[in-house]
Amino acid sequence: MEDSVTLEGGALVINGVGASALIEAGLGEPLGANSVRLEALEGVYALLKGRILSSNAPELIRRLSDSRPDFWALYAVFSDLANQGKRVSFDSEVDAILQREGEKRSYLVLSVDTPMTLADIIARASKFEEVGWTPVLAIVDEHGTPIYYSVSSRPPSIERSVRAKDVGEGRPSS
Repeated sequence: MEDSVTLEGGALVINGVGASALIEAGLGEPLGANSVRLEALEGVYALLKGRILSSNAPELIRRLSDSRPDFWALYAVFSDLANQGKRVSFDSEVDAILQREGEKRSYLVLSVDTPMTLADIIARASKFEEVGWTPVLAIVDEHGTPIYYSVSSRPPSIERSVRAKDVGEGRPSS
């Protein structure tokens, strides 16, 4: 029997026995016994992975993915991390994908749909570092493949700057 799947305010609400399996998999926010709310990324992920069975899955995916112009870039990062077994969620307040278990990481997604200046990246990284999160830049290429880079708002050390200058001027580094 299919669980009840409804679209409410840009999120999916699932009522039925399948809700507890979604919660155990680290997806969604429990609403009560056999009920869970999945934000757009989580909902599309669960639908595409077959964790939610719905006769109108294509329509639900379309409506959820229409929520943002950069939805599929965010989804590429979200699904890649979830497929690696990481428990992640999207936080719209900070506009980042957050890894809440293990090392606390914040993934800043960059793609043609989400351009950012270097100053924006450093400013956002600094805010996450201030509250104990490790910022990671997730660049999504034209094929939808995410590539991850560590980000630090700290300037390079003087020693590293001097070494880079020496190498740049043709002198060997030590």
